[in-house]
Amino acid sequence: MKLAQQGMPHLNLTQVATNWSVVSGHWSVVIGQWSVVSGQWSVVGYWLLVIGYWLLVIGYWLLVIGYWLLVIGYWLLVISY
Repeated sequence: MKLAQQGMPHLNLTQVATNWSVVSGHWSVVIGQWSVVSGQWSVVGYWLLVIGYWLLVIGYWLLVIGYWLLVIGYWLLVISY
């Protein structure tokens, strides 16, 4: 009877450890899924950053071209008078 009583806490500790490992496994799966989702969002964010950068570059050059067209138009107006 004494051996059986000594064996019981060991069984409880094993069950507690098993429960904790199941819970921690579940949380690691959840964290893994979140890291996959955040990785996908970081890829999307990277491409949005690249697209935004190129739109900024294109907008800058359109601004420069528009400025020079304005200068040329002004000088053509001045010359024509």
